[in-house]
Amino acid sequence: MRLQRQFTGQKITLDTSNLIASGGEGRIFPVVEDPSLVAKIYHKPTDEDADKLTVMFNNPPQTLTVMPGVTAIAWPVDLLCTPDNKRKIVGFLMPSVTRSLPIHTFYTPKTRRERKPLFNYLYLHRTARNLVASVTDLHASGYVIGDVNESNILVSDTALVTLVDTDSFQVRDPQTKTVYRCPVGKAEFTPPELQGQTFRDRDRTPEHDRFGLAVLIFQLLMEGTHPFSGVYQGSGDPPALEARIKAGHFVYGNNRVPYKPMPLAPSFDILHPKLQELFVRCFQDGHTNPRVRPDARTWLLALIEAEEHLVTCDKYSQHRYDRHLNTCPWCERTAQLGGRDPFPSREDVQKGLHLKPLKPKRRRRSPVRSLVPTPAPIQPRAIVKPIVKPTLTSPRSSYRPRKRTAPRGLSPQIQSLMFNLVQGGIIGSIWGVACSSAIMAMMFGFFRGTGGILGGMFVGTLWGAFFGVSISVFLPPPRGLDRWKAFIVGSFCGAMIAAAISGIVFGALTGEIVIGQTLVWGAFLGLIWGSIWSVFKPPLSLPTPGGVRGWTGAVSGSVWGALLGTITGAVLAMGAVLWGEWQLLQSLTLTAKLLSQMLVMATVAAGLGALGGILSGATFGSIGGVPPLPLSMRMVGAKGAIVGGIWGNFLGAIAGAVLGAIAAFIFPDFLSSTSGDGMPLFLGAMVVSAGVGAVWGTISGMVWGALGQF
Repeated sequence: MRLQRQFTGQKITLDTSNLIASGGEGRIFPVVEDPSLVAKIYHKPTDEDADKLTVMFNNPPQTLTVMPGVTAIAWPVDLLCTPDNKRKIVGFLMPSVTRSLPIHTFYTPKTRRERKPLFNYLYLHRTARNLVASVTDLHASGYVIGDVNESNILVSDTALVTLVDTDSFQVRDPQTKTVYRCPVGKAEFTPPELQGQTFRDRDRTPEHDRFGLAVLIFQLLMEGTHPFSGVYQGSGDPPALEARIKAGHFVYGNNRVPYKPMPLAPSFDILHPKLQELFVRCFQDGHTNPRVRPDARTWLLALIEAEEHLVTCDKYSQHRYDRHLNTCPWCERTAQLGGRDPFPSREDVQKGLHLKPLKPKRRRRSPVRSLVPTPAPIQPRAIVKPIVKPTLTSPRSSYRPRKRTAPRGLSPQIQSLMFNLVQGGIIGSIWGVACSSAIMAMMFGFFRGTGGILGGMFVGTLWGAFFGVSISVFLPPPRGLDRWKAFIVGSFCGAMIAAAISGIVFGALTGEIVIGQTLVWGAFLGLIWGSIWSVFKPPLSLPTPGGVRGWTGAVSGSVWGALLGTITGAVLAMGAVLWGEWQLLQSLTLTAKLLSQMLVMATVAAGLGALGGILSGATFGSIGGVPPLPLSMRMVGAKGAIVGGIWGNFLGAIAGAVLGAIAAFIFPDFLSSTSGDGMPLFLGAMVVSAGVGAVWGTISGMVWGALGQF
């Protein structure tokens, strides 16, 4: 399978014959070109998945690696899209995690004895400590795991922890405040307030994660025992584990509950006293008040203290226990289990004594297994495997009727493209008319001292701010804006609209044809702008470091060249005007005439710089390489404003130059009243229109990018 990396443009190959894992959402394959990466491909990718992954890519947690080559959180390192023109997001790349096993392998006595027999109690403490460290970073970065369970946490032989299945986390966009929820969860790790509820309808909080995290820590340090499992002392059938959690029947707490600890479960007293206190706070006090549950950082400090208090048994070096105990609990547990040591020595492991079957232990454990809910690391994922086949065959069956009905009309893709073009053209035309006429009106207001335009802008600012705040009351986040953003956006829009209206009135009353010309150019530029904008869906994601060459480098170099050329040309032109004024008068007086001259020269030089930058950038990019383009995902806020300005500058310069060239031949008197050769008029129209388009495109692109997609 050939796909393309979203942010670098590199095409990669997936080894589909070597399936790593499969689940309800997608499948994981190795990457042929880079063994350190794996790819998760969704069965049914959606736009929401793409937006969520983009937010995750642009806002990673503080700590993703604990040391070179060791991943703490398997975070998306790039998005994967189809290599065709549609560039549909179908999955993502993440680090490959090797030589690690699910956490239940280590806290379940049977599997630990069979696969990791030398993983002692010190290592279990260190595993819990590394786990809460990663969760601390996640919560500090604004993420919520949501689906806390034993299958999404991998552990190495050295107790290093890696969190996987990160795309199921609850993600909150820091710019738009949109929440992408975690729709799944496992009952054994779900807090009482969420038991029996639909996760798609609830925003998760760190307090919810704290419950599942405490369950995992309890199982790590209590030989896989669940904190709510016990021998039922009431009448009738024992309630399910979900009902015990919902009722708050913590077996080891201070409250009276109808359960006793499991016969072969370790004593609660083996835990460090601080850990015992935190478990009671979480499962007993936190039952009615989730906020009192210890956070990940509190667990981290307590586990560090508990690890420092571990001492070594005099008889067996693999036995570690808390120093507040008088005797070694693991020696006592070995006798309780009929001679089977939970933490066997290296010599016993080499001789294979740790795997020797003990019939008495089997007879005693048989009733326990029926009461203790055993984790199923592979079963939940294996259950969804049959779903893969219908998923693969259903598109074929649904594709045939579409093929029959295609001759009757346009395909849905073409209809959607045409709709986007029309919608973008309409919105772009309105935006172009409003922005260009408003800019021209403000120029008249400032340079000619037209009080009516300035007064109209002032009134428009007040009304825009009022309407913005009023709308925010009825349309709050996440679908609307908060008060301050609504105030700023409303003020800006009100000022621009009022400037455009007052400018039109001023032009009609004074007979200024410049206003009419501006409206026409704004409509044409806006039509082209809106159509291109709708096709490419900017504002697009920020570029990543690196270089591209060839055809991709030429296109990328054109974008960056247009931006740098515009900025350089405008700055040099204004500097030249100021230097000429200084040479002429030996002083600088910022009069209206000088400011107007600077504005005109900056616009013309910006157009010349933009066109030159496009040509030179394309040449340099195809040969020497340039940073890759900002590609295909929408962003808002400050980053969206930056990227929107980059793309707005490029598209504005292109649209302005093309329309200027056309207008030079069709409407020669529209742009200039002087006679002359066609070629100078043609080049002049291109340069001036490119400058206007580049400047206006940068401003409107920044505003559009800051507000998001319309």
